[in-house]
Amino acid sequence: MAIFERENLSLVLLDLMLPDLSGEEICVEIRKKSRVPIIMLTAKIEESDLLTGLNIGADDYITKPFSLKELYARIEAVLRRSSDDLVPLYNKTSFNHGDLEVEFESHTVKKKRVEINLTPHEFKLLAALIKYPNRVFTREDLIKAAFGDEFEGYDRTVDSHIKNLRQKIESDPRSPVYILTIFGIGYKFGGALNEV
Repeated sequence: MAIFERENLSLVLLDLMLPDLSGEEICVEIRKKSRVPIIMLTAKIEESDLLTGLNIGADDYITKPFSLKELYARIEAVLRRSSDDLVPLYNKTSFNHGDLEVEFESHTVKKKRVEINLTPHEFKLLAALIKYPNRVFTREDLIKAAFGDEFEGYDRTVDSHIKNLRQKIESDPRSPVYILTIFGIGYKFGGALNEV
């Protein structure tokens, strides 16, 4: 956990048999804060163990013994999948004690339990920011994460979308708590996650 807090990791290989905390407990802690891909390593071969690991947020599961070629192939596959889509930490998330709720499958956003209408661009920007909590995005990074190659326009267009998004989801758009400006760099998401 100390390494996870200190480093910007691309992927976590997580052994379940650890001396202080179990791998499952570490997986749960990581999923509270990050969507970093996790591959669990274990000697457990029961289907129930595998399902538990996947249900608490692991992206893949590999049983011991395994070859380095198999491990490498699984790492490549997980990294490829994780870079392709905006998979949130949970399908439904709540921030700041229910002040803001986001349901990803239905593209529903509520502020103080009242549904608000976001444009598709606004929703994609919000989803990209939520997917990577605490990551600071440049405008270019945010365009790539939210829109991929389909975006046509200038990077400063992001500022207009962010301004409109703040008007809808912030209690005080001049003093935002969700979409924070990191001066000289770009933006990051600042909401405190509560599981719904």
